[in-house]
Amino acid sequence: GLPSGSISLQVTAAGSVQASVVWDYGSGPAPETQIAALLDVPRDGQVRSVRIDDLGEYRAVAVENNGTLLAAAAPLTTAHSIIDRMLWIEGLLTLAAAAVAAGVSTMVVRNSLRPLNRLAETATQVAALPLESGEVEIGVRVPDDQVDEESEVGRVGIALNSMLDHVEASLQARQASETRVRQFVADASHELRNPLAAIRGYAELTRRGRDLLPNDTIFALGRIESESQRMSRLVEQMLLLARLDAGPELATTQVDLGETVLNAVSDARAAGPSHVWRIEVPDQPMMIRGDPSQLHQIMVNLLGNARKHTPPGTTVTTSLTEQAGWARITVTDNGPGIAPELLDHIFERFTKADVARAHDAEGSTGLGLAIVAAVAKGHGGRVEVASRQAASTEAGFSRFTVWLPLVGPGVEPRDPV
Repeated sequence: GLPSGSISLQVTAAGSVQASVVWDYGSGPAPETQIAALLDVPRDGQVRSVRIDDLGEYRAVAVENNGTLLAAAAPLTTAHSIIDRMLWIEGLLTLAAAAVAAGVSTMVVRNSLRPLNRLAETATQVAALPLESGEVEIGVRVPDDQVDEESEVGRVGIALNSMLDHVEASLQARQASETRVRQFVADASHELRNPLAAIRGYAELTRRGRDLLPNDTIFALGRIESESQRMSRLVEQMLLLARLDAGPELATTQVDLGETVLNAVSDARAAGPSHVWRIEVPDQPMMIRGDPSQLHQIMVNLLGNARKHTPPGTTVTTSLTEQAGWARITVTDNGPGIAPELLDHIFERFTKADVARAHDAEGSTGLGLAIVAAVAKGHGGRVEVASRQAASTEAGFSRFTVWLPLVGPGVEPRDPV
């Protein structure tokens, strides 16, 4: 049957016109506008597209035989609907196929990248290990099921494991060498204590009869005594650093930092009366857990450093505050400041400031600030430095800040910065 909306037209030689439209519910006469549209169709038997008012696009054909005109037109609406439906179906199938392809591709890519991900996890774990010092053991390796000489990723895993073995062996050799050096320093420092004490004792013993000695001899004995004292201090500091490097367990005594700071500043005031000493500590106790003598050594070294490297009349301010569960100790002076090129190495051993800046006859061993850093680290803390050299337009200053974790009910140190 003809699709709904189809039009047929017959015009006889006598001029009789018969035109009808087929609908789903039957057929009926065609209006004049539709008849006129079919009459305009060329009568050569070729199928053409025409537009009929109120009905839309049609495919029409017309022929004339013995004076009789026959014409027919079928609507394109049904064809367009079928095409649109096919396009929708094709689009949905394409999307479904793309989704399936994407899922399959994702699974394939994930499976192929899984060995690489495992290599990345191994490298990330190794990168997080503290390798700069101390006993180092790299216990992370690429699993055996991920190392295969037949695949490129497997060969990378084998190379990574070999590299980790080499790095671990090198770090262990370094640690063994450092341990031997540390033990040598400790043994040497310990063995030097008694000879130095004897030298100092004999030098001091000569004081009784120095009035009978020549001036050159008196000067030489004085130099022996002062240098033996300096060497004794150096030996004691080297021995302390060796013990700190060995990492012994700290005393678990609770220490009131306020009392420690007060005592240290009192001692510094007595040792350096030419300086102005100021102190700011809270009224309530500020408790930490650690070694009292080592914590006192932190203050002695920082205050002694300020006294030795600043001129008379310099104001040295020591403050103790609490911040985010940490005790914050600052020692600030308004002296000439520290050279910028020295700041990056200030806590390294045997680092000394310019001799011209030293204002104390005792001199410096270059170990005081290294001991401060080592003791702070051993107590779970750290030390920082800030300084500006004096200039014509601005005053100089130096500020050392020590952070130590507090203890007590409800105290949980957080990053104070």
